[in-house]
Amino acid sequence: MFRNYFTLFHAARELHKTLAEGTFAGAHSQEKNQLVLSFLSATEEQLQLTLFTRSPKTALFTRNGHNRKKKETASLWSKIENERITSVAISPVDREITIILQSGRSIMLQLFASNSNAFLLEGRTVIDAFKRGALLKGSQLSEEERSPSIIEQLETLASSPLSIADLLGQHSGNIEKAIAVLPGFDKKLQRELLGRIEGNHSAPSLHSHIRQLLNELLNPLVQTGRSSKGAPEFSILRTPLNEAQEFGTVLEGLAAYTLNTLRHTSAETRERPLRSALTERLKKIRKELQTINPDAVRAEAQKNENFGHLLIASLYLKRTQPGSICVPDIFTPDSPPCTIQLQSELNLQQNAEQYFRKATKGRGKIQGLLLRKEELLKQAAELEAELAEMTEETASDTRQRPKSSLSPAQKKPVQRLPFRSVSLGGAMTLLIGKNAADNNLLTFKHARSNDIWLHARGASGSHCILKGAGPDHIDAIIKAASIAAWHSKAKHSGLVPVIYTLKKYVRQGRNLPPGQVVVEREKVLLVKPEKELS
Repeated sequence: MFRNYFTLFHAARELHKTLAEGTFAGAHSQEKNQLVLSFLSATEEQLQLTLFTRSPKTALFTRNGHNRKKKETASLWSKIENERITSVAISPVDREITIILQSGRSIMLQLFASNSNAFLLEGRTVIDAFKRGALLKGSQLSEEERSPSIIEQLETLASSPLSIADLLGQHSGNIEKAIAVLPGFDKKLQRELLGRIEGNHSAPSLHSHIRQLLNELLNPLVQTGRSSKGAPEFSILRTPLNEAQEFGTVLEGLAAYTLNTLRHTSAETRERPLRSALTERLKKIRKELQTINPDAVRAEAQKNENFGHLLIASLYLKRTQPGSICVPDIFTPDSPPCTIQLQSELNLQQNAEQYFRKATKGRGKIQGLLLRKEELLKQAAELEAELAEMTEETASDTRQRPKSSLSPAQKKPVQRLPFRSVSLGGAMTLLIGKNAADNNLLTFKHARSNDIWLHARGASGSHCILKGAGPDHIDAIIKAASIAAWHSKAKHSGLVPVIYTLKKYVRQGRNLPPGQVVVEREKVLLVKPEKELS
């Protein structure tokens, strides 16, 4: 509901309360399809409003302060900087928020699905636009229709059951078509209303639920949450969301929802290539599994053996055709004679031997097929688990942490982790265990499944976890391996073999002491031990 008319209605009222009699401080863009408007409130508080113009999952984002990059930033609309703001209002019939300036100019934010835009206006004439400015400059926006507002229309409908009965009558009793024309009701609100009706399509039922829903829309309960797939959600209705967190204002809720969405989208973007590769591999495995049919091979082998026996039992028969022979079926006496294909250059006994060989070869394949099927099922289960874990980690990484209500004096000091940390540049960090207990804690409590795990081969030493890197970051892995070699008993050797793998392939062996592990799918690097990065 982040772009619904009623959400924007409350957002506009909150902006008016904050910005009226304040000042427009400037506009700039530092990210593609994002316009940042800066303001000073009447009490000199700084506020920024970000408009996302081509994002189907975000719309408005507000935050305190003025934040702006020093480079790669385009300034806009400097001609209206420092102008006084008289009011902020939303169109009564559309998703357009207008910030009216004392000079008579105004900034209009059009929040239409994923194709939003912002205009600098003189009356209804476009002075400039954030998107397609050169094309739209000088054009005239259509005048607003002089008709009842969306809220007035809904209040009229909700005031009388007869109005709802008339609405249903206009659509021949089809409740879905009737709901589809309710002003301000997008697809989500239509689904919400249909869900609340629960099959009772009578006019009194629809009237009652519209009244209740309108009351919730005008008296919002602002909350964020998550869908069953972990995607962020926003609502102003009383229907509780999963992992719901409530907010005092719509702008606060929209800010939290936007941050959650940006984090979620970023995590999905990083994982998309790996997820695609895993999904494609899983698809191929499932396709191969469909071709493996040990029962069919077993039946074919039995048929070939029966043909061999039938030919041996029919050696006395005379061949009338070189490529086939029709023989009595001694295995099922009541059935008609059986036609067996032959190799014309071989006699009946030699053809029988060929069928026996085929039967033996077919039975020999069965065990291999069963083993292959078992291996493919195991691989499919691992891939499915890894995909599910990626989905869970994405949701976990992007989950917003609730703010603490404790004062700084009441908050406990953050405990430092008992591992040595070495930065390898960018977001890549190498964590190094100090002893057996720390190694165990680092590997099985602190590391994530797709972190890189390293350890000197054949020598005791520190467990090392490389975070922020993947298997393709080979340069970083080599640097990490050199440091892992230094933190081992083999550090005085010229070259040290170091194994590395994903942490999920490292497990605790049964009855092994702390620090000792079982490693699978490891690779080996031969590196020179280095205490510090060169």
